Amino acid sequence: QPAASMVKCYAQTICLKNDPRGIEEYKRHHADCWPEVLGALKSVGVLRMKIYLLETRMFMYMETTDEFQPEVDFPRHLEMSPRCVEWGKLMSTFQTPAPEAKDGEWWAYMEEVYDFESQFDAKLGPRGSIG
Repeated sequence: QPAASMVKCYAQTICLKNDPRGIEEYKRHHADCWPEVLGALKSVGVLRMKIYLLETRMFMYMETTDEFQPEVDFPRHLEMSPRCVEWGKLMSTFQTPAPEAKDGEWWAYMEEVYDFESQFDAKLGPRGSIG
């Protein structure tokens, strides 16, 4: 299989505290993420990460290497630099778990309910002959 298929995808949600100034500060930090954090995430296997915001609800989409294990690699990236620890502590001051989160869960994992690519390939073939 091509290397591109050896990727894991994750979707997670969390809420920001309902504080307009805090939300703006959170967005400012993420517009200029610290290099130590970027490097640590990449080194543990994060390939792509995007965070979306609607009012106070955040949604994170992440693609990782096949070897990535969230329960191991998220904590491991924090240990790579005191700046990563500082970032994690700072970001947590803006966040609060989503109401749907399980006990002890910070960023809650979301269930995948639709995958366009897999359905397209299964029903129309990888080249997509429509009609």
